Amino acid sequence: MRGYMNYTTKKIDKQTAKAVVEAMHYRKTLGVFWEAFGLFEGDKLMGVVCYGMPSPPIQKHAFKDRDFRLYELTRLVVDGGNKNCASMLISDSLKMLNEQPSAVISYADGALGHVGIVYQASNWLYTGATTSHDKLYLVDGKALHPMTLRDQFGVTNPSVWAKENNVAMVKPSPKHRYFYFNGNKRQRKHMLSKLAYPLVNQYPKAPKTYYVVVGSCNDAIFA
Repeated sequence: MRGYMNYTTKKIDKQTAKAVVEAMHYRKTLGVFWEAFGLFEGDKLMGVVCYGMPSPPIQKHAFKDRDFRLYELTRLVVDGGNKNCASMLISDSLKMLNEQPSAVISYADGALGHVGIVYQASNWLYTGATTSHDKLYLVDGKALHPMTLRDQFGVTNPSVWAKENNVAMVKPSPKHRYFYFNGNKRQRKHMLSKLAYPLVNQYPKAPKTYYVVVGSCNDAIFA
């Protein structure tokens, strides 16, 4: 737990995280949940970051002979006026994860104009952009992933559902992929040696915009 000015990071339970995510996150679901942390201003909860289990392909292929825990930063929502709030919450929470040493993966969604500025500010490693093979579905002007359709609307066969409901399908935008290694210098070097993706030295850039945090996700600073 650490304070910055009037802000403090604390571990929170699943139900507390779930309430914030459902109220503020565009996906409205918590996803696979392992741990969560809250950013507090006094007693007021200003934001949450959630960590969970990565997808099976990432668990299998992101590292060679992995012998450490791999988390995914799955949800990030911050409602605060200080532009350092999101970076502080992430930085503090990484140090408070139960499993150490550990690696963490997260994505910045290009479909929402995100490039991962909050990860760049926290010195994450960038490994380029990846594009899902899954088509997205336009619902009320928003491009939704099949998993979001399943979680929010109970849709189990999205292509059939889309045809029946005259819902347009679009190609997914790339997602920027970031990694962070928790541990001492030797442990970080060990995890990096097992990473299957080459590092990209230059971060992706976004047009100069300013901090918008209310209702945001996975990229508190975005274009």
